[in-house]
Amino acid sequence: MSETNHPHRLRRARGFEAPGLRALGLGAALLALAGCTPNAQVPIAQEQTERELVLVQRPDATSQALGHAYKDMLVDAGVSARLAEPAEDPVAEVLAGRADVAVAGSSELLAALGEVPGAKDDGDASGAPESPESPAAPGDLDAAAVNTRLHALTPEGFAVLDTAEAERTGTLVVTAATGAGEKLATVDQLGPLCPELDFGMTRTVRATLLPALGLKASCTPRAIVELTDDQARGVLPVISDAVQVQATTLANSGIQDNALVVLQGSASLFAPEALTPVITTDGVGQDAIKAINKLSAALKQEDLQDINRMVSGRDALHPKKAAADWLADESLVSAP
Repeated sequence: MSETNHPHRLRRARGFEAPGLRALGLGAALLALAGCTPNAQVPIAQEQTERELVLVQRPDATSQALGHAYKDMLVDAGVSARLAEPAEDPVAEVLAGRADVAVAGSSELLAALGEVPGAKDDGDASGAPESPESPAAPGDLDAAAVNTRLHALTPEGFAVLDTAEAERTGTLVVTAATGAGEKLATVDQLGPLCPELDFGMTRTVRATLLPALGLKASCTPRAIVELTDDQARGVLPVISDAVQVQATTLANSGIQDNALVVLQGSASLFAPEALTPVITTDGVGQDAIKAINKLSAALKQEDLQDINRMVSGRDALHPKKAAADWLADESLVSAP
């Protein structure tokens, strides 16, 4: 059995939602309402950026497409920009001064920026822990709290820009057949079923997901099948029944394209990772800030899945081409 492949120019089916995604949409809506103010003013005096900005993203095709999209937005706004060679830790590249812009998950960014001199985190009224050092522990902070905490930071020499509605938060998926046969639709139903289920996940995800499954779902899987990053970004392990439950992310277009069931309550097992740009403030003007925030405001979850679909499968586009096509589709840049 193979993953469903769709022509890269096929736009999303607006009337279709994979089971479980509708409930997740509420979380995205709450994030949008509780997050930072759109186009929040970054305290930078100069209007124009007078030097080249270097963007950096992870090596996977979806991240590279996002990097090209943000770069093209900057260029369209008259800002000189280029995309650097891929890096496994783009935020570290920015913090080390080897790049100027990276787009990362909100929890990942909160943890990294909490270590920057001058960063402040005064907590919020939610009663969540005040330390910025462990915001990514699953369930410690929900998406809105992470977003609030992240945008309260004031790291010296850097700025956190507007958070997009799109997220690459982890999730658990099963096939419709498994969901129906096991009467499995929510994380709360996993406990008694886990001894009969094989779970697929990467080694990195395993380190936090297994303890969370035990603590929050009383779940000890029958077996853990270790997936590569590329396998986890697709859905072949679960649709081929190599595993019955797969850990992937909400950016994965294969969830919708293969009508997989997203287990409700999965968000409690993963750190929220809404896409958020970080930028150095050295020599940066408001023109660059506005261009980046404009793209983030337009980037919804279905857009991220569209981009993922465009760079996946047999008909995959090069990330640069996928970014250009998506920007044109959304009328975000000037016509060539």
